[in-house]
Amino acid sequence: MNSHCSRRCFIRATSAGLIGLGALAAGLHRISCVANAAVAPGQKVKVGKVYLGNPHPGWPSFAVDLEAEVRKFEEQFGRLGSQFADVEFVDAGLVSADQQLGAAKEKLKDVDGILAIHLTLGTGQRIKGLLELNRPIMMFTLPYSGHEWHIVAALQREGKPIEVLPSSDYADLAVAVRPFRAIRRLRDTRILHVSQGPADAGYVKAVKEKFGTEIISILLPELEQAYASANMEEARADAERWVKEAEKVVEPSREEILKSSRMYVAMKNLLAKHGAVAITMNCLGMGLMDRNMGYPCLGFVRFNNEGRAGVCEADLKSTMTQLIFTYLVGKTGFVTDPVFDIATSSIIHAHCVAATQMLGPDTPPSPYVIRSHLEDNRGASLQVRLPVGHPVCMARLIGTDLMLFSTGTAVDSPFVERACRTKLTMRVENIDKFVENWSCGLHRVVFYGDHTRDLRRFCRFTNIKLLREGVDDLHNVPGLEWESYVHA
Repeated sequence: MNSHCSRRCFIRATSAGLIGLGALAAGLHRISCVANAAVAPGQKVKVGKVYLGNPHPGWPSFAVDLEAEVRKFEEQFGRLGSQFADVEFVDAGLVSADQQLGAAKEKLKDVDGILAIHLTLGTGQRIKGLLELNRPIMMFTLPYSGHEWHIVAALQREGKPIEVLPSSDYADLAVAVRPFRAIRRLRDTRILHVSQGPADAGYVKAVKEKFGTEIISILLPELEQAYASANMEEARADAERWVKEAEKVVEPSREEILKSSRMYVAMKNLLAKHGAVAITMNCLGMGLMDRNMGYPCLGFVRFNNEGRAGVCEADLKSTMTQLIFTYLVGKTGFVTDPVFDIATSSIIHAHCVAATQMLGPDTPPSPYVIRSHLEDNRGASLQVRLPVGHPVCMARLIGTDLMLFSTGTAVDSPFVERACRTKLTMRVENIDKFVENWSCGLHRVVFYGDHTRDLRRFCRFTNIKLLREGVDDLHNVPGLEWESYVHA
């Protein structure tokens, strides 16, 4: 697959993306995806906050000073303030009697999600009453607060949008709002799909209806116009930065790197023009190099490091997947072409676009070498030495109702002259089951960290079925794609 018209030339475009980010802030050990410091009020995530307790409950003790309990939590919210920079709390106060629930529900009826802080035993009916609002509910409960946690699984079996987060760590209050953030950001998001033709209309409609995410198709003439009008001084500064920070430059000339930086400026202008935060492009299929333009690879890295999204091959499925995780856990993704090595129980992920800050936007960048694009030996891309020794996961949103997901460990970032420039070796269990159940095209998106809990909560609140690759038998799952030709 090293000819100019490689498999990417005939890949079919399918999926969608997201918005509403800016800078990703907060400590990486407490991942929080927040918006720009200048977030418009309409872009805030509206989180309802309500305290549920009884004055003489039995658990955590016979008598509880409910006001003191509330003050204790409010102090913790104050300490965690930076992690709620993009959150507007709608405070329904303390509900210590059933007759107070109606007033609380009135305050919470228009929020993106409800954080119900469970203080004592005897609050189950109030939790059920809040579910009547049909808003996702995260119930936070400290140990010994009561037994209401044990009714959550039963409510979930009834299809209720509720999750429980039982934890002694107050920092998990910030974790509790993550799915609400992702849901809201998706609703605010706009993605640019750049190819020879428009994105699939059925998929665009389905994504809009499910998530609120808008996909805008841009054709080659608009891209060419943006490239022609890109500010060259800005492009030269970007190119010089790439060269200065690289370990070395191998194939590309300075002129080729400048073309790539010019494409970055063009794409940035297009994002601003259309109010979008993500872009996915069929770069090889449109013959950019033959049109004397640069590849988007370097620009995609910039966007991914910033917490936006730049995704190869006009792949909307991977764009949507990457944005879901970025909004949910504050880390960017690595869209890859996986290969298998059963001798080491590993999946080797390879592609010519990888962020240099996969661990998060506030972390030191990984070292890189500037190379040509592997499959045609043209243009400029990066060969990144990705971090190893970390848990990782991979995922892909299929349609709007299925999410493929698995976990493993990053054990190597091979620098070999085979396959796409950047590679990451992910050791997994049940390697044979991965091979036997592989469906839905080639691409997967890799993220650093094990985000099983966060993704499970998000999927419950959005009615997405979570499918564990390497664990579940996927052959009879309706909605999966089993085309028998190589495609992304």
